[in-house]
Amino acid sequence: ERIEQAILEAQRDETTIAIMLMDLNRFKEINDTLGHFYGDYLLQMIAPRMWECIRQADTIARFGGDEFAVVLPGVELEQVINIAEKITRAMEEPFHIEGNSLSIDVSIGIALYPRHGTDSDTLLQHADIALYAAKKTSGAFYSIYNAELDDHSMKRLMFTVELREALKKEQLVLHYQPKYSLVSRQVCGVEALVRWPRADGKGLTAPADFIPIAEKTGLIRLLTYQVLEKAFAQAAEWAKRDIFLPVAINISTKVLHDLDLPGHVKTLLEKWEIDPGTITLEITESSMVADPALAFKTITALGELGVHLSIDDFGTGYSSLALLKRLPGCELKIDKSLVINMIKNQNDLTIVQASIDLARSMSLQVVAEGVETREALEKLTELHCEMAQGFYLSPPLPAEEVLARIAELNAGPHPAKTADNRGVIADLRLTQPTI
Repeated sequence: ERIEQAILEAQRDETTIAIMLMDLNRFKEINDTLGHFYGDYLLQMIAPRMWECIRQADTIARFGGDEFAVVLPGVELEQVINIAEKITRAMEEPFHIEGNSLSIDVSIGIALYPRHGTDSDTLLQHADIALYAAKKTSGAFYSIYNAELDDHSMKRLMFTVELREALKKEQLVLHYQPKYSLVSRQVCGVEALVRWPRADGKGLTAPADFIPIAEKTGLIRLLTYQVLEKAFAQAAEWAKRDIFLPVAINISTKVLHDLDLPGHVKTLLEKWEIDPGTITLEITESSMVADPALAFKTITALGELGVHLSIDDFGTGYSSLALLKRLPGCELKIDKSLVINMIKNQNDLTIVQASIDLARSMSLQVVAEGVETREALEKLTELHCEMAQGFYLSPPLPAEEVLARIAELNAGPHPAKTADNRGVIADLRLTQPTI
């Protein structure tokens, strides 16, 4: 209503209106890790800071969970940019909540009347498109709508349609990345990673391009269930060939909170006649604290089925010792960003060492992701890390190709890259490895 009123006044006075949409980046992470009390309190503290940045004639309104709308009547573009910069600087100042200091950054989308629309719906839609562009552009905190952004919005919509169609036709495939024991010097399992072959046959669509869209559009449940089906089927096929190869599968926060997940996993175990001990479900730290009661209800049910749990991206979130103690059959996967940087960054090395020591003290298995150099592999061995995973050992490969790469890793005293990551399949009739 305030926008419509401002439009009528602008029509009468022949002036410009600006509509701003402001989104709090990583607000969900704050909510998930610190709890809704902190999130709600933070939202209450934001509006007063925004009021200090705008004029008396302007209007602020809460617009969705972590979005705010600002109506700026009678402004020029230079004034709008100045206000956007003021708001951004104000949000960068720490918020103090019960002894905790929180810093946030924001993204702002801007649309102008009459340049970008002459009604409230169009202006809000165009401000939202500009907001999305600001969030996607590295280093940008605000974006002003232009017609080219509409093309990006349409591409995003078409991408979603194509993903939905690919899921309907079950066109997504799995590649497998080996997990390598630094104790036995043998491959001790694989992680199943989803890939989307491009329609033009020229390679694969990067997971970073379609997983976030699947999360946002609700397609992640269907995608995850298809990945589970394909991974279980592959594990069963390997078992028929006397190939013992434990398989790990990623589970998103939304799917972990799906009460149907344990029943679905149970059905797949029975359908494919798989030993549940060969299946590991990987969950992130943040997925456990988003809704602890619901997460542990699901995790407990999965543990009763005999499958293992792994905490993915460990070292970047807020896991507590009490949380770790309650996880059945658990392993920790140290986040690849820490492993990649540990050679040159003492702080990251300290976190990696502490994570390994913590896992050992709690009798948890530990895997280091992101091993991209021999130096990193040797350092992890020196730190007594049990398992490693990364491109230095092997990239994710299709099922048959990964068997060849596993044979190479198992045959040599030390892992090394090969030109094409191919080789002769050695004896893969393994018993449960000592890790």
